[in-house]
Amino acid sequence: MKMLSKILALITLLLFTQVSSANDQPKPPQTLEELKSAIEKIRKDTNTPGVGIALVNKDGPYWIAGLGEANTEKHVNVDENTLFALDSISKIFASLSVLKLVEEKKLLLDDKLQDLAPEIAYENKWEKTNPVLLVHILEHTTGWDEVHLAEINFKASDSTSLKHALDFHSDSRTSRWIPGTRYAYNSTGPAVAAYIVEKISGKTYEDYVKENFFTPLGMNTTSFYKTSEYDRHGAVAYNAIGNPENYAFSKYRPSGSLHSSTKEMANLLQFFINRGEFLGKNILDSKSIERMEKPTSTLGNAQGITAGHGLNNLTKGYEDFGYDFHGHDGGSVGSFSEMMYSPSLGEGYVVMTNTNNGSSWQITQLVMSYLLRGHEKKVVNGIPLSSKLNTLAGIYIHLNPRIEITRFTDNIESAIKISVSDNKIHRSPIFGGWESNDYAIGENLLVNPWTGLPSIAVVNDPLAGETLQVEGDLYKRIPAVIFYGGIALFLLLALFIIANFLFAMVWLSRMLLGKITNSASIKIRIWPLLASLALFMFFILVTAYGGNVLMGILSWVSIGIFITTVIYPIFTIISLITVYKYRNEPMNRFVYVNAAILSVLLALLAIYFTYFGITGFMGWVV
Repeated sequence: MKMLSKILALITLLLFTQVSSANDQPKPPQTLEELKSAIEKIRKDTNTPGVGIALVNKDGPYWIAGLGEANTEKHVNVDENTLFALDSISKIFASLSVLKLVEEKKLLLDDKLQDLAPEIAYENKWEKTNPVLLVHILEHTTGWDEVHLAEINFKASDSTSLKHALDFHSDSRTSRWIPGTRYAYNSTGPAVAAYIVEKISGKTYEDYVKENFFTPLGMNTTSFYKTSEYDRHGAVAYNAIGNPENYAFSKYRPSGSLHSSTKEMANLLQFFINRGEFLGKNILDSKSIERMEKPTSTLGNAQGITAGHGLNNLTKGYEDFGYDFHGHDGGSVGSFSEMMYSPSLGEGYVVMTNTNNGSSWQITQLVMSYLLRGHEKKVVNGIPLSSKLNTLAGIYIHLNPRIEITRFTDNIESAIKISVSDNKIHRSPIFGGWESNDYAIGENLLVNPWTGLPSIAVVNDPLAGETLQVEGDLYKRIPAVIFYGGIALFLLLALFIIANFLFAMVWLSRMLLGKITNSASIKIRIWPLLASLALFMFFILVTAYGGNVLMGILSWVSIGIFITTVIYPIFTIISLITVYKYRNEPMNRFVYVNAAILSVLLALLAIYFTYFGITGFMGWVV
C-alpha cells in the first residue's frame, strides 16, 4: 500500500500541471525489425535491464524475444526460457479454475460466499438482501478494500496455506458499499476464490491449476512457488534505482506469485485466442472464455459499459480501431508484465520486464499499435447528446477508491471536471494533464475514444444517487464552490503554517531574551505552533516512509504516525480553547487574529482527517 504516492499526489496536483504531448508518441512500427529496434531503444533509454516479449496468433508464437539482461551482475541474457514475475496476471487462473468447476456443474457464479465457505470471515451489512456472490469476488465488485498494511507484512512462505493466510487479517474483507454495484480492484478476492477451488476440488489450488492448465498448456516451468527452476532461470528484479530486490513471498499466492517465461506465456495466449483450445485439445469451453471477458456486475455494465474487469480479465481497446483486447497486467517494485489478446484480431502479446520504471507501458502501447498496423480507425462522430448527457458539466469526486485509507487524498487526486460542447463530453483531471472527448452511442452511453469501447454511463447508485461511471470508476458531482473552497482552505493553511514557522523564529528568540512575558500572548502563539509541528511531522513520516514495511509493523515509524495523528487534534483543541479563553486579554491584535485563523484552519483539517480515519492511525493493526 503506497500511501506515500497518495500524499505526494495531493501536493503535486495542487502545484503542478503535467501535460503530455501527442508528439511524444512514437511512430507505429510497420515491421518486426522496426518493432524490435523501437523496443530496444525504449529499454536503453529507460535503463530497463531486461525485456521478454512474445507475439502470438491462432497458429502460435511468431516472434519470441529476450532483450537485455536477466542478471546485470552476472551478465545473464534474457531468452525465451527466462522466468519473469507475473504479479497480478496470476489472478487469471483463479477465474479459469472456477469456470472449470462451473463447467463440471460443481459451482455457479451466483453461488453465495456464505454458502460456499462460511468459515471465511468477511463483513457485509447488506448480506440479507445483497449477499456477496462468487461473481462479485472474481469481478472485484464485493466492495472489499485492498490488502491492509498488516496483511502486506504477514510473513509468508511457500508452505503457507491459503486458509492460514486468509485467517490472519480479515478486516480488509468488509463491503464498503452494496456488493455488485461498484468496482474496486483488490487482491483478497482471488485468494478467497482459490480457497473455494481447494474446498470443492479437494486439492491444493496450485496442484489444481497445474493439473488442469499448466500441464495441458505445456507450461512446465510456470509456478506459484519459488522453484529450483526459478533459481536457475529467474530474472533478477531491480528497483527504480537499479538495486536488486529479494524474492518476495506473497501471502496470497493466487493473486501475485506466478512466474513464467515468454515461451510458456505464448501457449496461454494461444489458448485464449483459440477460445479455450490448445493444440487441438479443448481445455475450457469457448462460452466460459467469453464469459470471463465480459464485465457484468456493476451498475454501468447493465447500462452497456463493456470496458473494465470481467472475471479477473480486463477489457480495453486502443483508440478508435474497433478491436477489443482482453487480459491482465501485473506489477511490483521490481517487475511489470502485461498479457493482452484480441479475439477479433486473432493476435495477442505478452511483455515482461524485471523492473517497474514505466518502460512496459511504452512498450505495450508500441506493440498494440504494431498489431493494428494496416487497420483503419473508425470515423465516428456519435449521435446527438441526450438531454441527460447534456447536463453532465461540473466537478466530480471519486467514490470507489481501491484503498480506503487514501480516500482523504483521493477526493482531490482523482477528481475530474466535465464540460459539454461540440456534441462531446470533455473529461479531464481538475488540474489538467489529459482530456478525453467522449461521444454518445446511446441515450445514456458514451464511448471513450482512447479505447473505442462503451465506457461511460449515468447510473443510479443506491447509496449515492445519480452518479457517473467511467469504466470501473464511479463519480459524484459536487458544487464547485465546495471543491475549490476546500483546496483554498488547504493552501491557506499551508501558507499560515509556513508563515508561523518563520514568525516563531523571531518571537521564540524574543521570549527567551525576556522581551515577551505576557502569559496569554505566549500561550496564544505556542499551541497553534505545536499543532502545526505535529502535522508537519506526520507529513514528514509519511513522505519518507509511505509504503515502507515499517508502517505496517510496530515500529518507530508507525508509532510516530499514531502519536502525531493523535496529538495534532489534541493540540488543535487546546489551541481553540486558548484563543477563546484569551479573546479579551490585552495583546497585539495581529498576534491574536493570526492565532485564531490558524487554529480554525487546523481544526478544519483535523475534522477532515478524523472523518477519513487518519486520526489515531495504527498501521500495525489496520
